[in-house]
Amino acid sequence: MHLRFHKRLVLCLLALLLSACLSGCLLKSADELYALPRQSDAYYDLQTEIETIVTGTVTYCAPTDGENRQPLQMQDLDGDGSNEAIVFARDTGEKPLKIFIFDRDGEGYHLVSTIEGDGTSFGSVLYAQMDGSPGQEIVVGRSISDQVQKSISVYTFQGNSTVELMSANYSVYTTADLDADGRTDLFLIRFETEAQTAAVELFRYSEGVMIRDPELSLSNGVTNVKRIVSGYTDADVPAVFVAGALDENLIVTDVFALRDGVFQNIAASGEVPGGLTVRNYNVYGTDIDDDGLIELPEVRTLPDLKDAGDTTAFRLIRWYNLDLEGNKKEKLLTYHDYSYGFYLVLDPQWDGRVTISLDDSVEEGTAYTFRWWNGTNLPQEELFTLYVLTGDHRQQLAETDGRFPLGDRNEVTVAASLAEGGEGAGLTEEELKDCFCFIHMDWNSGEM
Repeated sequence: MHLRFHKRLVLCLLALLLSACLSGCLLKSADELYALPRQSDAYYDLQTEIETIVTGTVTYCAPTDGENRQPLQMQDLDGDGSNEAIVFARDTGEKPLKIFIFDRDGEGYHLVSTIEGDGTSFGSVLYAQMDGSPGQEIVVGRSISDQVQKSISVYTFQGNSTVELMSANYSVYTTADLDADGRTDLFLIRFETEAQTAAVELFRYSEGVMIRDPELSLSNGVTNVKRIVSGYTDADVPAVFVAGALDENLIVTDVFALRDGVFQNIAASGEVPGGLTVRNYNVYGTDIDDDGLIELPEVRTLPDLKDAGDTTAFRLIRWYNLDLEGNKKEKLLTYHDYSYGFYLVLDPQWDGRVTISLDDSVEEGTAYTFRWWNGTNLPQEELFTLYVLTGDHRQQLAETDGRFPLGDRNEVTVAASLAEGGEGAGLTEEELKDCFCFIHMDWNSGEM
């Protein structure tokens, strides 16, 4: 009897305890149960501080270019391990563009510095280590009315104050560490409308100031910059690669680096031909073989059995590196199809010895047949055929009539077949598969 009573008592106590736990939730309102996570007190403190500044005629003015396009950005500018808040805004009157910097102490965020500048809007903004001290500098581009040229400034933030390290006009810019000293350098291009030339400037930090190297120029005739990237042109040799348009079908790449400490265009010291378009796509320098170096393209137009003067003729690309002397180091020979996003790595000895013909009557696709070329318009020995298949049955068709698939992406299947009697190519099915690659998308430009 006592044992049964004891069990009942334990069960009652457990029930009361469970009821108490549940009541803690049930007593909350529906709004409390479904409320979004609450921001930290520091966030609301910062928001309150910003609202005291961005008011009246002061409005947010987010940068329009680059990766940092938010009106409020967080960065550790002074290297103390805590992020400062940077607000981009616009006001009326003189120097309407404002950058407000808020720092945090034990009592919360406070406005500690204001940067004012001319212009109608902020262009691109980035943060880079330029002066060798802890933290990062602010690199700010500004648009000046409707002029092509823009202004750029570099600011350092230390001790709750900002100092302008340099200011210049520019059309295009990028950053790179060309002298490999661990500090980021600023590389500018400025098109002079009246002189129809493009000036190239390099700013480097030294002994407390940003110094400017002697001015250089882009290749004669370059009307605009199509792409500008930084990378390595040779082992341990950083460089900036500028692809400029000579006309709508011709791209020339200038390569800027430091040679024995002197800022030079090393492409101008050697014979560097321009790159034609490849079936209406511009061809730019890239690390085609994943060796950490930027390869440059030299486009070779193939003979066309129908019309050798056709501007849409097939082309191969010979890729090479430049050393500091402007000498070329041959790397790869490829056939690129930019419209479908793939390429083949070919035997370098095929350069000048092959041609390509097109057959668009293939079921659900197009065929590109590679043949030996001996300098005549007579039928040539077939080597292999590529099939670009886009229909609903493309995967089945890729494995019929002696074909084998090379790759499939974006509802396009690429297949191939080796020609009978085409042993001169020295290719096997596995070797051709190894030669096939998809082209990587450049997320900054949207181009392949």
